[in-house]
Amino acid sequence: MSSDWDEIKRLAADFQKAQLSTSLQRLSERNCIEVVSLLISKGLLEVIFTTDGKEYLTQAHLKQEVKDEMFVCGGRVNIVDLAKTLNVDFDKVQRIAEQIVMEDAKIKLVLGQLLDDLYIQRVASEINEKLSQAGEINVADLTTQYDLPADFILNHIILKYLNKIIMGKQDSSNANIFFTQSYITRSKAKIRGALAAITKPTPVSAILAQSGIPDRLFNLLVNEVATQGSVTSRTPGALYIPRIYTKTQVEWVQSFYRQNGYLEHDSVAGLGVNDVKNFISNQLPNEKIIHLKKCSIGDKLIDQASASLDECIATNGYLDISTVLPSIMSDEDIEQLIAMILPPAKQKQTLIFGSIILTNQFIDDIIKPCYDIANENARKSVDSGSYQQYMAEKLMKHQDVPNKETVGENKTDKREDRRKKAAGGKGGGGTQGRETKTKSTKKHVRGHRGNISDSDEDTPTGNASKKGAKVVTLELITTKDIAKILEIGLEPEGLEDLSKQLAHYYHPQFTQLALAKAHELYEISLHQNNQNRRQTHANLQDKLNNLYNDIRLYDKGIKQLPMDVQPQLVKYLLKSFGTEFCNEIFFYVAAECNLNSNGATLTIEQRTKIAQDCNQEYKAALQALSKATSGSSSIDDFLVVAENSLQVCSMILKKIDKKKDRNLILCHKHGLLEQLTSCSDPALVLHLVVLIIFTISTQSMLHVSGRHVSAVLSFLQPCISPDQAQTLTTYHDLVLKLLSAESTAENNKSNLDAITKQLEELTPIVKDIAVNFKKVGVTNAE
Repeated sequence: MSSDWDEIKRLAADFQKAQLSTSLQRLSERNCIEVVSLLISKGLLEVIFTTDGKEYLTQAHLKQEVKDEMFVCGGRVNIVDLAKTLNVDFDKVQRIAEQIVMEDAKIKLVLGQLLDDLYIQRVASEINEKLSQAGEINVADLTTQYDLPADFILNHIILKYLNKIIMGKQDSSNANIFFTQSYITRSKAKIRGALAAITKPTPVSAILAQSGIPDRLFNLLVNEVATQGSVTSRTPGALYIPRIYTKTQVEWVQSFYRQNGYLEHDSVAGLGVNDVKNFISNQLPNEKIIHLKKCSIGDKLIDQASASLDECIATNGYLDISTVLPSIMSDEDIEQLIAMILPPAKQKQTLIFGSIILTNQFIDDIIKPCYDIANENARKSVDSGSYQQYMAEKLMKHQDVPNKETVGENKTDKREDRRKKAAGGKGGGGTQGRETKTKSTKKHVRGHRGNISDSDEDTPTGNASKKGAKVVTLELITTKDIAKILEIGLEPEGLEDLSKQLAHYYHPQFTQLALAKAHELYEISLHQNNQNRRQTHANLQDKLNNLYNDIRLYDKGIKQLPMDVQPQLVKYLLKSFGTEFCNEIFFYVAAECNLNSNGATLTIEQRTKIAQDCNQEYKAALQALSKATSGSSSIDDFLVVAENSLQVCSMILKKIDKKKDRNLILCHKHGLLEQLTSCSDPALVLHLVVLIIFTISTQSMLHVSGRHVSAVLSFLQPCISPDQAQTLTTYHDLVLKLLSAESTAENNKSNLDAITKQLEELTPIVKDIAVNFKKVGVTNAE
């Protein structure tokens, strides 16, 4: 190897000699390249090419050039810039830089930059100069300035040369901040001076703005300086509270409490106290303090209020507790205090309206007349029927719709059901009852005279029905009535302003009392009127039986007339007697079901409404009866429906008795004769005469209108003599002429008088025919 190296040296000497020689003895550039390439290929020479390939460098030469360049740049050079300057590939320069760092501990490679020890010391000197000028320095600021990592500056520059080149002190709370001792001393002096001049709570931000001290340094030094005050917190919105200010607060609170026995929260808060209640408790640890909403009071006032309250209860009087308490106490404070000092046993003996406490005995003596008013109004409501209507409406509102009962159900059971309904409040009632609505009033009263919500269902509450539902109420005594009575007793004591509040409080109680009294009177009236009720039911039963028999007998008379006349007569009979029978049934059911049925007669629409609103047991029978009355039914069909309706109404239909039928027909004939005797109207005389002759000749009753008299008279022609027939026909024609003349204005008065005169002459003859008429073959005895 040494021989090779000697050969290389020899060749290099020859090469140099050739270069120094004349041009005839020099090697050409091409020969030089070939020689170097041969040496490199044989591994005899290790060189580094430049970027353009025109020059060769050895490792040692490149290393030296790097060090020289770093020296020229002041001890800090960037590898990228170095590669450009030396015209060498970056990777080769980086490799050489790493070798230099490994060989020399005083040189550092940081973020692609070579730093020597002299540069680091120079930076340390600059940092020390900045620190001495500013008094404070932050590693973060140095990082930006020197473009070096914070850890490198902290560990390899500042900490390495701290107290050697850099004269300062590291912040214990932040390792990246350094102070000089003189700066800390100056800051303490500024803080001490600022805090010494403060006499009231001041924001820390204001102190910092005036003194120019950083927030972090203030928080670090304030505890060492502020011996006469305290900072509320370390937040930006913190306050500094001087000791003199706290001392003034405590002295004011203690002094005011000793003099007055209470403390107003707003006044204490005006001193700058945030948590007032805790502050009062801390400053008065030996006192028994009760914290109310707007103030805090002590034992003295509590004992004074308790003594006054006990005296009020003992004397059965009243007390305005605000007179023994501070005027600054609100109604809520007074209410809260009363709840604390008034035990449950005494609360039952009092009523409380704001600050006024009334004993039960005091109010009972004043309100006694209201009991008489409630009882009197209860009696009046039962007498007028309004209570019965109220009970019926309430029961109908809540009861379920009963199942349809069969027509053949036992009549006695139905009577018992009706009695039970009547006893429960469905026994009827007049049409004069009123339904009133009362507005619910908000209760501000506290006491234990009975909770309104616990009252009987007779007193409706605000949640008694769904939205939009009609609430059934009956107001037997009003708040105005109660207020008038209370005002009379409260006015001498100067408490008349409480009359309305007390009236609203007692109104549910007296309403319940009045309803209970009304119910009691109602039960008594039901018991007393039970016999009258049965008697009324029996009378109606007899009346309906008579109507039923009349319709049946009239139908027999109609059936003797020609077929073409019968439909009109049947329709007239149903319209008159049938409608009367139907109305009586509907009136009865309406009364039983507590439905409105005003008036002496009922229209078809009214009957339809009653049939729809009545109980299920009556509905089918009433609808069938109304249809049979107003339709084109036969009398036989009507009688079947009428009998069914009587059964539904628990009425007995008497059996047909031919002997009684004959008596009825005979009585009917005598009744017609009595009417004929006193009758003077020609048209009515003719009508009665025809009916009398028909009844005598057919032994049947007939009910027709005046327009059907001609048809009946034609039917009777065979039953009377020719002279009688002629007389009746003439009289009939004159009656028609009279009616026509009265309705026509063209006829003169003389013609009307002539007709009237003829009728007056024939009227006694016509009456005599009816009075003396006898059926052919009938003796006088018959």
